[in-house]
Amino acid sequence: MKIYLLAASVALLTALAPQAQAQTRRAAKNTPAPSAMPLPAGSSTAPDNTPTPPADPSGKLDYRNPAADPLIPVEADKRKPVTDDLQATVVELLELFHDSKQSHWNLRGPLYLPLHEKLQENADEYRKYADILAERVLQVGSPIDGRTGVIAATANLGEFPGGYLSDKQVLILMTERITTVAKRVRQRIEHMSKVDEVTSNQLQELSYVLDKHVWQFRVHMQ
Repeated sequence: MKIYLLAASVALLTALAPQAQAQTRRAAKNTPAPSAMPLPAGSSTAPDNTPTPPADPSGKLDYRNPAADPLIPVEADKRKPVTDDLQATVVELLELFHDSKQSHWNLRGPLYLPLHEKLQENADEYRKYADILAERVLQVGSPIDGRTGVIAATANLGEFPGGYLSDKQVLILMTERITTVAKRVRQRIEHMSKVDEVTSNQLQELSYVLDKHVWQFRVHMQ
């Protein structure tokens, strides 16, 4: 009896299957494609870029908003002095970074290990402060120029020797170069104290680091 009922159920489902498939096809044909469906009230296909102006005539989105132009926290007459002082400092820091790495790689002598590690530590700090000061230039509305050609032409620290370097040679070279930059930074601190206190404070933090580096190298030679 059970086998008879099961066979009857299978036969019924087989007979109804074509009808169900036909109904499914008719429903799909009458359903609009997603792109043809009406948008909800209040919606739009254009992105909401308010207060950004609409797309430009070429059809590409234009996010240019002239209202953003005056949103610079430093007065217009102070921006160039800040930019000039920080541009000079950034290229000097990038030069010190490269000098430290050149020394780090090519170092020889009994002080190799501690000096090798210290040069890497110094290089990281020069790169860190170069980034901080470069961003300050952007904050006051100017671009920064850290290209290698600009560094070589404007750092004004003299050419750094190539090849192997003794630990004594590195101590003398790097101490002299860091001292030169440290003196320039102190002059800029005084200048910026009359122009922009925020920039002056940033330079003071750098000044402390440079003085520390000079001291740490100096004591190796005393």
